[in-house]
Amino acid sequence: MSDKVQFQTNVPVEVALKYNDGKEVNGQYGDQILYALTDGRVMYVPPIVKRKIDELGIGRGELFTLTKAEKKNGTRRTIEWLVAAGERGERETQIRDHQVTSRDRSNGGGSEVVAGNGHPRRPSASSDAKGFLVTGRGQFLLQAFAAAVDAAALTERYATACGVELQFTSEDVREIGLRIYTASTS
Repeated sequence: MSDKVQFQTNVPVEVALKYNDGKEVNGQYGDQILYALTDGRVMYVPPIVKRKIDELGIGRGELFTLTKAEKKNGTRRTIEWLVAAGERGERETQIRDHQVTSRDRSNGGGSEVVAGNGHPRRPSASSDAKGFLVTGRGQFLLQAFAAAVDAAALTERYATACGVELQFTSEDVREIGLRIYTASTS
């Protein structure tokens, strides 16, 4: 039997579909879609993930990132599935799924990136690294900054396509990354 992808919350997983379509199955967690992956594993995801994959036009063999993101709203926690296409994604649908949304306008009207990394290759700590960067929180901090870089780059490309000149500074990217990190750890 094939290995099954185990999705941990807030940890992006890179996958590529072996076939264009998944198989609808009913399991202990309700309706799910079973996908075979190019690396021999399988994944079970809710139907919303299939809709997002279809919206992005992700096809067989294309690398993409899937994140089971935990959202906090006071004491309530919910799960949101984030799907981000690989490097081919200058399309508006990908921009939409890398949403930069206003979150809780009462906190000063700041914007916050809520999606994961869209590029197939992300920086990561080496296996011989020591200290904070090898912890779960350290890894998530790296992922938060990678997501900030991706969100800024995609937003700049989208702005250019719309005829608007927009350029993020390193301070902007730093702020976005820190907001992603603190929102998920608070």
